[in-house]
Amino acid sequence: MIQIEHSQSGDIITLRASGTLTKADYDAALPEIENAMTLAKGPLHMLIRLEDFHGWEIDALWKDLTFDLKHRGEFGSIAVVGDTKLEEWGVWLSSFFAKSEVRYFSFEAEDDARSWLEKT
Repeated sequence: MIQIEHSQSGDIITLRASGTLTKADYDAALPEIENAMTLAKGPLHMLIRLEDFHGWEIDALWKDLTFDLKHRGEFGSIAVVGDTKLEEWGVWLSSFFAKSEVRYFSFEAEDDARSWLEKT
């Protein structure tokens, strides 16, 4: 499941990803993310919170990758908050392919993640 929360400034959104993500999750979330990109005063920053995250179904992964490629370079900074070494490693690896600055934070450092996004 993907849940989206919008900040009051409109320049930061929080994506809460939990369980195994499906194509239906992306079909519901992507138009809202694109709308937030349009409404943002500058590049849209994202905080992605991985809560009991189990990955993607293959169709969902494909939808995620094509969305990322379509909008490569259009996002501001991206903070990923999680709780496993595998998630941290995945963020590190994906940072090589992103034009945006991507950083990983533990759940205990979520306030630091939000502060970092507000400063970028």
